[in-house]
Amino acid sequence: MKSLILETSTEKNFLIFAEDGILRKAKRLPGGAELSKILPREVNSLIQGLGPIDFLAVGQGPGSYTGIRVGAALAKGLAFGWQIPLYGFCSLKTFIPSEQGSFAVAIDAKMGGLYLLLGERTGEKLAFQPPQLVKPDQAILTLQSIKNITSPHPSDIASKLPGFLIQEKDPCLNLLTKWAFSEGFNTPLTLTYLSSP
Repeated sequence: MKSLILETSTEKNFLIFAEDGILRKAKRLPGGAELSKILPREVNSLIQGLGPIDFLAVGQGPGSYTGIRVGAALAKGLAFGWQIPLYGFCSLKTFIPSEQGSFAVAIDAKMGGLYLLLGERTGEKLAFQPPQLVKPDQAILTLQSIKNITSPHPSDIASKLPGFLIQEKDPCLNLLTKWAFSEGFNTPLTLTYLSSP
């Protein structure tokens, strides 16, 4: 099976072409206004000559409102045109730490709050709570006992989480690829626009 995976909710956007759970090709993409102009061209370039795609997966947030919509709109159009399934995944799950134990992924919500994804890593097993939109004081209380905190842009949230050590994390492309081909991944696309903190 062949899959196209799109993630456009942060400034660390990417495309993946995967086959049977193995990442075959990947492309990092810029964020901002340029993304909507280049995304269709980059998708076409990535999958050129690779044969038909069996399913699409797209990051459904939380994250940049515009970025999520750009990726989801293209994915919906492609899935409709190619008549293939379209699945969504929590964008924060692409930034989980590799260390064992409890962890948090945090990104700036750009409205005075933070998006948080809390989870636990035990061996190869991952367990997650639903993503939350919280005020900084709530985040500080929630994160007191968590040592592994990651973010795609820790500098964006450092002022909201003073005293916390936040590791910068790039997307885990291989982990996401394996996950996309596992049982239980086939969740319908539901864009995650969390309400104000």
